[in-house]
Amino acid sequence: MAWDRMGFTEFAALFLILNYQWTSFVMATAGVVTTVAGGGDIHTGKTNTDCTETRSGSQDSVGKLARFHYPWGIAFDPLERVAYVADCGCPGTKRTDDRIRKVDVKTGIVTTLAGSLQGYQDGVGEKAMFHHPAGMSMHRKTRTLFVADSANSRIRAINVVTGEVTTFAGSGKEELKDGLKTIASFFNPQAVAVDHVYKDRFFVADTDNHAIREVSLPDGEVTTIAGGEKGFKDGKGTGATFYHPAGVTIDPIRNILFIADHYNHAIRMIGVESKIVTTLAGSGKPGFVNGMGNQAMFNYPEGMAYDTENKVLYVVEFDNNCVRIVDDEGEVRSFVGGREGKSDGLGEEAKFFHPTGLTFDEKEKIIYITDQYNHQIRGISGIGAKTSPPGKITIEKIMTSVKEGYTGTAMMSLTFILFFAMVFVCICRGRTRRFMGKI
Repeated sequence: MAWDRMGFTEFAALFLILNYQWTSFVMATAGVVTTVAGGGDIHTGKTNTDCTETRSGSQDSVGKLARFHYPWGIAFDPLERVAYVADCGCPGTKRTDDRIRKVDVKTGIVTTLAGSLQGYQDGVGEKAMFHHPAGMSMHRKTRTLFVADSANSRIRAINVVTGEVTTFAGSGKEELKDGLKTIASFFNPQAVAVDHVYKDRFFVADTDNHAIREVSLPDGEVTTIAGGEKGFKDGKGTGATFYHPAGVTIDPIRNILFIADHYNHAIRMIGVESKIVTTLAGSGKPGFVNGMGNQAMFNYPEGMAYDTENKVLYVVEFDNNCVRIVDDEGEVRSFVGGREGKSDGLGEEAKFFHPTGLTFDEKEKIIYITDQYNHQIRGISGIGAKTSPPGKITIEKIMTSVKEGYTGTAMMSLTFILFFAMVFVCICRGRTRRFMGKI
């Protein structure tokens, strides 16, 4: 056979070619899922109860040696190229792992930025205290991380350079009240989105007030722009209703907010200036159905991010254990996941266990999510990804995904790699035959 008579040069060339093609394949393929950081035991027991995780808790380290404890919100910082993670502990328990972690997505090094014991206290680093920190968003110019401190019903601000934590808005009273900074009140806020284009401000999904709030910067004036009562009704401003909004993100080009209307199992839109609320997708009932507008079904949507270049909204779903894509016309399709478990892979072959937070690296087109009940941070190559997500994925995983029926770019890329290898072998075989004919 040709393999028996391939010289070192041919073998080395084949290895380099296949390695290059494999790397290009992974880099060019959307929907590759890896584990960036976090290990230990998965959640056992009933959902939302029995939150025990014997070998985890919060522990700084590298990659899978690091430990998270029910991570919730996540925000990407494009300047430092790190992801900040709200390690919230299990909601409804007194386990004291309420802190903000910092993940270097390139090296996998995990450190603690702020927080320690569960409670409420401003301060620097570990002297600060949170109570179930949830969604977060990064203000790039001021290097400030705004955190929805959900059980404290406040918005906290963290200087990511110094680690100093202050209370930016919220009195701590569980009520709906507009006003300046700590005169205003929230009720279990769970998501924050900074506006980097139109105005210096951020938006809050005020979850148990069923409202969307706007907070001006730097003065901290809080106003209600939509909602305020429980329900499922489109309309203008406070005439519209939501039911436990748990996610918010912004399309800065069109000045539109997207809302993950959690208990309505729907994706809502708000024109920031008009304050008109419409339903982009979702039937109002839980399910896992792709399709257009109200024909599609979600199951507790949470974290979101909008890709302005490809004009798609990435949505993570708590109970469907997946990430879905919604385009501007309201068409919903599956992207990755869809089954409960703990597995890297390609597309629907990957498995998650109640993912919650989602953030997006706009430059590299990489998605990062908090896989809450697996206590991990996962990376996903988005549409048009310029690199593979951090972490490792083996050819065995890809082959399994292809065998399970994953098609499209991945299948074509893999076919090209195999075809190239066959051509190379044939060339080598031809050279071997010519060589044999001379002896």
